[in-house]
Amino acid sequence: MKGIENLGKILGLVIALFYFLFFQGNETYEYVFFVLVLVTVGIPHGAVDHLLVSPHLTKSKLISFLLKYIGIIAIYLIAWFFLPQISLIAFLIMSAYHFGQSHFIQSEIQKLKKTTYMLVGGFYLSIILWSDFSYTQKLLSSLINIENLESYGPGLIFFTFILSNILTAYNQPSRASFHILESVVLGFVLYHLPLLLGFIIYFGFWHALPSMNEEYRSLKKFLGENKRSNFLKKLMPFTALSLAGMWILLMLFYPSMTENELILLFFILISLISAPHIWFMNRFLESKKA
Repeated sequence: MKGIENLGKILGLVIALFYFLFFQGNETYEYVFFVLVLVTVGIPHGAVDHLLVSPHLTKSKLISFLLKYIGIIAIYLIAWFFLPQISLIAFLIMSAYHFGQSHFIQSEIQKLKKTTYMLVGGFYLSIILWSDFSYTQKLLSSLINIENLESYGPGLIFFTFILSNILTAYNQPSRASFHILESVVLGFVLYHLPLLLGFIIYFGFWHALPSMNEEYRSLKKFLGENKRSNFLKKLMPFTALSLAGMWILLMLFYPSMTENELILLFFILISLISAPHIWFMNRFLESKKA
């Protein structure tokens, strides 16, 4: 699966290159790859959280897991209704930590681990959000006015770039050059892409696929003879359930919402299923390194 992960990153860069060469400003190109990457790796990478708790869940433990999972979603949904701005900030903080963590899935951070995760994830997230700031502002306009934050973007990107690479070099001196090169090249690419395409390339190929690779490695001995096909089968039930639920809700609100409001609703739905996933995935990854 490591080879598939590397191929995925190459594919992500190829998608970006084709956009720069042939499809700049083409929204159809953006939406097609956004949906394709989301359906094939984005949503599926969180579809085996229950197996990360235990590969052989009993019926009672599965029910207990689902109750916790749904409970976290319900609490966060209530927060979105009554405290939307705080919920948005919480989602950005959780995402930065979770994204940063995925850069070190197969390596250990000894010093200032959580700070390193936050700064690495914050660097890439800030690039995605400020690279197409007018679209970000339009997308969030029904929740919060961020017009005055545009000028802070370059400083935040520079600050997180410097500190994240300092902490990474301090913890992993042998890989410092690789991390710096990756952050420069990938950061440059993401900064020049529109928000949706930049987000899905990073989310799909630098976060979801490495996470899925680690899930496969951990579950491999429980998957029988046809390991890859059995792993894909394990992904399908909750992937289908998540996609169906989001599709139904989006269709229900489609007649009464603008395109930007629907996209914002979609990201809120993503945040709802991300919250418990981040919780359980963090426990899984940290328990492996304990």
